[in-house]
Amino acid sequence: MEDSVRQLRNQMLDYVGRLVERRKAEAMRQEETGAPESLSMMSGNSALDSAMAQAEEIIRSLDRVLDTQAPEIRTFRTSCNGLSRLKQARCA
Repeated sequence: MEDSVRQLRNQMLDYVGRLVERRKAEAMRQEETGAPESLSMMSGNSALDSAMAQAEEIIRSLDRVLDTQAPEIRTFRTSCNGLSRLKQARCA
C-alpha cells in the first residue's frame, strides 16, 4: 500500500507543478488583456488557486498516511507459539 500512496503523492506533486505553470500563464494573460478571471473577482481566489490549495491539502493528507503507516514487520512461525516455551513454569 505504501508504494501506491507514494505513487499518488508523486502524481499530485506533478499536478501541482502543472497548476503553477498554468497560474503563471494565466497571470501573464491577465496582464496582457487587463481582464481578471470572474471567479477571482467574486471570491478573491481564481479556480487555479483553489485547485492548487486542494491538491496541496491532498499531499499533506498523503504525507500523514505515510508518516503513520506502521513499518512492515517480518515474522516467522514457530511450532511453540513464539517464546512461550521459554517461560518459567510459575509464570505460565
